[in-house]
Amino acid sequence: MPTPVKALLVASVLLTLSSCAALQHWLAVSPVPVARQGEAQQLALQSGTAVGQLDVRWPETNSKRALVNNRRSFTAYRQQGQLLVDLGSTQSFTLSINGTVLPISAPAALGRYLTLDISKVTRDGINQLELLDIQPLGAQLRIVVPYPQLIQGTVEDAGMSAGILSQLDELISREVAQGFPGAVLLIAKDGKIVKHSAYGYASRYDTTGKALAQPEPMQLDTLFDLASNSKMYATNYAIMQLVQRGQLDINLPLQHYLPEYQGDGREQRLVRDLLQHNAGYEPEVHFHKPDNHLGAAFYSTDRARSMQLIATQVPFVRERGGKAVYSDIDYMLLGLLIERISGMAQDDYLEQQLYRPMGLNHTLFNPLRKGIAVTQIAATELNGNSRGGRVQFPADQGGVVRGTVHDEKARYAFDGVAGHAGLFSTAFETASLAMLALHGGYDLTPVFSQGIIQQFVRPSVSDHTVGLGWRTAVQGELNWHFGPYASAYAFGHTGWTGTATLIDPYYGLIVVLLTNKKHSPILAEGEDSYYFAGDRFETGMYGSIMSKIYQAMQ
Repeated sequence: MPTPVKALLVASVLLTLSSCAALQHWLAVSPVPVARQGEAQQLALQSGTAVGQLDVRWPETNSKRALVNNRRSFTAYRQQGQLLVDLGSTQSFTLSINGTVLPISAPAALGRYLTLDISKVTRDGINQLELLDIQPLGAQLRIVVPYPQLIQGTVEDAGMSAGILSQLDELISREVAQGFPGAVLLIAKDGKIVKHSAYGYASRYDTTGKALAQPEPMQLDTLFDLASNSKMYATNYAIMQLVQRGQLDINLPLQHYLPEYQGDGREQRLVRDLLQHNAGYEPEVHFHKPDNHLGAAFYSTDRARSMQLIATQVPFVRERGGKAVYSDIDYMLLGLLIERISGMAQDDYLEQQLYRPMGLNHTLFNPLRKGIAVTQIAATELNGNSRGGRVQFPADQGGVVRGTVHDEKARYAFDGVAGHAGLFSTAFETASLAMLALHGGYDLTPVFSQGIIQQFVRPSVSDHTVGLGWRTAVQGELNWHFGPYASAYAFGHTGWTGTATLIDPYYGLIVVLLTNKKHSPILAEGEDSYYFAGDRFETGMYGSIMSKIYQAMQ
């Protein structure tokens, strides 16, 4: 509740806005349009560095065209939005947002830094902002527009069908009753979270596949091993940020940044080739096993040695170019590239340069080493990486895998931090990261431009199912992931442990489906084959879940 002094100041602002007809419209727009700046926002303005999606000082005279100066567009969602204002010596100013005229006069007692609530005049998508007047003559105004953030909404706000979404609850709950371990589903439409639900159990089975007497229920804030979604929300984002900062050119040979990367045609491989999965590597090398198919020379449980092997020794199995052949080796090399350019370990770089500035404290590698309790994390495989006793290697520590990355290469060869796997997060924080791929930043934190986003999500000429790292929905070939109704602009990724993300700019839609489907009994299929029971449920196959979500938008 505001203090009496603050309430009086805000009331004074309202009384001094104007007596013209525009005042009535402004009061109808927001009962408290101007407030004192929060400490974090004020510090951001005082830092002198550019923040938010729009950071301008007006008036300007850059263009000779009368209707170009003092005008900008910004992205927002209906019923959301703020402007942060550094008044300087300004006593009054008039803005127009989407054609609504907003005259503002703030008394000096309110201070230099103000927040304007513009949620009643914003719309979904592109919004128009214009400075119409500023007083006194010679005054200058700084205006910052934060990036959209996820806020709580309702199914009705999003124009979605509650009935159809309830069918999702029925489907997933029915499958949990049939043995599926658990899931957390988050759906955001136009910046509003319209569904955030937990199902089943974070820990359900013991090492033998027997149901626990007291299984641990899944929580909304349970952390999941994102598996190959790490490629996007860790490695790709770091690469995109380095490109944004001018520290990396993806069209240069990898050798430009890694001098030791040479011989056998390595000199011709571009950074872009790794992102598009067409550098010519096979899908994986089992560094964690002494009897891996390349021989004992490629056995490594030391991270530095593993990095040296991928940079100098792993052979190509095909020519460069052509259709994508999905490869963990590509992203291991990209992880090494990030570390070489930044001079930091990949997890340190991401946590310091991206996750913490965004306020994401539960998105991290090696969570058990960083203060996260094992009970906060969803379990994966039941008995180490043994596939029910079918696979053996010396490094395997056995027991239910929980809180350590499931991917054997990441866990044992790269100490939990690799370019292809290792990131843990919650559904909400993963969805916050997905917002970056729509807008390029979050709240006051700019990360990369729309130009960088479009460069990375655009389908490749050589294989339209992939962009630069991202999987794409164009032409429907990946409808097992995106469902049959995704737009041609949709993109995202999946993770082997049971995670799927979908970002559809056409619909303003974000879907984060995190499951621990590998935390399930392993069943024989024929003489030499087997499968995880969780893989055969609709919840763990993604496409039907996505299909139902798109149906709910009708």
